[in-house]
Amino acid sequence: METAVQKTREEVVEAFRMMWGTYPAPVMLITYKHEIVAVNELCASYGTPLGVKCSSLGEAGSHSHCVAAEARRSGKPARKVCYVPSMDMVYDGYWIPVEGEYMIHFGNDITEHVDAERYKNLR
Repeated sequence: METAVQKTREEVVEAFRMMWGTYPAPVMLITYKHEIVAVNELCASYGTPLGVKCSSLGEAGSHSHCVAAEARRSGKPARKVCYVPSMDMVYDGYWIPVEGEYMIHFGNDITEHVDAERYKNLR
């Protein structure tokens, strides 16, 4: 039984790499328990480790805008636009449920396309 589960994970990771490998922003394949299973090339270049919870990355409180639970509960993609003070950036984040226990998580820096002041005081 364990081999079948492993093969499924390998297939999901391979599909992730085919679709997201060269996306021009960091992208992670995570489980519903927030374990990082795979990352795209850019995310890997930042040294993002596999096998850890995505919430362990970044500064304390930087995951206060996470809507992964909403995506899991609804089974539909969830989006959150927020301001990240440590990076002075407006982040357009997505959590997209995929096959089984997996979710795609990525975000784009949209600072140059929006009025950043509008987002600075939102929580």
